[in-house]
Amino acid sequence: MGTHAGPSRISARDILWRLINIVVAALWIVAAAFHFVDGSFQTVMPGVAILIVGVASIVFEFWRPELILENCYFLWNFMGRGIFFLLMGCLVMGFRVVNYVSSGFSWFFGLLYIVLWFTSFALFPVANGPRPVV
Repeated sequence: MGTHAGPSRISARDILWRLINIVVAALWIVAAAFHFVDGSFQTVMPGVAILIVGVASIVFEFWRPELILENCYFLWNFMGRGIFFLLMGCLVMGFRVVNYVSSGFSWFFGLLYIVLWFTSFALFPVANGPRPVV
């Protein structure tokens, strides 16, 4: 008889990482909204991309489809998440204060994740990271 694994418990540390990811993604969404203010094609298109990535980042903190877990492996370890945050911080950067704040948070936590990659033995910052392929 197979045993049924119950729901996994999420530690306080995992909740903290998820909360950080959600706050940074929410700041991306706010910064994306300010990209629409100018109304020119050059500012709207990056705003659309930032908006999609921000919403997807928040959704994937709560719901993780297997396809995303398998193909976006870099998001489930500290180094990958850190580089992703650094790149998003560059994309979000603009001329408004909200863009500076959003990119600053993104860069700070991106660098923090990269430092944690080298100082921590935990490869997956979240509870439901990918499982090794056998």
